[in-house]
Amino acid sequence: MELKKYITYEEPLEGKSFTINQLHEVYRDLVDKEEYQDFDCWFTDMLKSGVFKEV
Repeated sequence: MELKKYITYEEPLEGKSFTINQLHEVYRDLVDKEEYQDFDCWFTDMLKSGVFKEV
């Protein structure tokens, strides 16, 4: 089974692709937890806004 990957064209991660596990690390290390208290809320918003796209 192939893992889903997600790509972004936003800085500082422009042009990189990530697995869902790697996106958990991005959330942990880079996301403002006051704005997004949990991963699912952040990830859903990033997909809806087009920051990340499934490839």
